[in-house]
Amino acid sequence: MRTIRRYSNRKLYDTQASHYVNLQQIAELIRGGEEIRVIDKASQRDLTTATFCQIIFEETKREPQLPILGLRKIIVSGLPSE
Repeated sequence: MRTIRRYSNRKLYDTQASHYVNLQQIAELIRGGEEIRVIDKASQRDLTTATFCQIIFEETKREPQLPILGLRKIIVSGLPSE
């Protein structure tokens, strides 16, 4: 599993490749089959879900792809817990 560290300045650091990455690069890694985990550097809190949501949000801003009814259903029913 590839670990991405998120710093307080919101920069994302790929610990395997030893360089900073952006959301689009993380999305490309995921599409390429990589298992990604995003961890807050200071608190060690898992930010993977929030980061994935942010990727979806940014991509939807550029080109809406998600059906409104599906999004509404998620909001109404809430997100399933793991």
